[in-house]
Amino acid sequence: MNSPEKETTENDVTEKPKPLSPEAAEMQYRDMIQKVARAIAQNRTDDVLPYLGKKYEAKHVEMFIDGNYDKRIDVLIRLMPFVSEDEDFDNFEELAMQFADSKQVRSYEGSTEECDAMLEWLEETQNLTLEQQDTVACQRARYEVEHQARANRSKHIRFQELVTVAVELLDQLGENDELTIHVNPAVSWSYLKSKKYLDEDENPPVSALHYADDDEVRTAMFEPAGQNLLDRLIDLAPCHFSQWAALADEIDPAELKEFAKGLTQLHLIAFS
Repeated sequence: MNSPEKETTENDVTEKPKPLSPEAAEMQYRDMIQKVARAIAQNRTDDVLPYLGKKYEAKHVEMFIDGNYDKRIDVLIRLMPFVSEDEDFDNFEELAMQFADSKQVRSYEGSTEECDAMLEWLEETQNLTLEQQDTVACQRARYEVEHQARANRSKHIRFQELVTVAVELLDQLGENDELTIHVNPAVSWSYLKSKKYLDEDENPPVSALHYADDDEVRTAMFEPAGQNLLDRLIDLAPCHFSQWAALADEIDPAELKEFAKGLTQLHLIAFS
């Protein structure tokens, strides 16, 4: 007697998973790497274990995390010399450890973002003196200048080229209608509240402009009137001298030209 045939249903059939396309496999691998990096950054050892090879254990992950912690403190000290080496932050390493203990680094952050995060943490959690506030403000402004120089690298390089002939073209300012004024594309203002970085004859508050000069970040102090004139130029540039003078009608053109001469010497403006 023949055995009755067994009926098959959809539940009895198990489909084999289809192989991933190269693009999908790469996305899956990237997602796995991001999960592991995020878990390590946030000290979640258990979440890393499923991805370890057989010869590795939790203790190896913990050793790696401890090593990363030490490197994190070292990065904060090395990349924030304006703060870490300042006499008003003689306990900087201790502060860096407090920051690292209270703020987990996000896996996608780079060193600059980490330093910015600590500066923000200092402002939010520490009772900073006016001198310390000025140091933090200057460090943040310097980071902003470096960021702008990287983000606008072609403009930064082009401006540095124009600077080399700026003094030669300065005499044409106001005389040559075709002469174009260019403003340094990497600048950032800070507001100083103490006398720490001021000359003896200067009194706070003072606006400080931080700017890129080749591969350095320099600082220049401005009175309110000077800041207003420069801010107008920043909004206009690239422009002709006559356009700037029309907006700065409270100052004589000869005085404005003298002001422009000072900006040229500082490498804040150039011409083409």
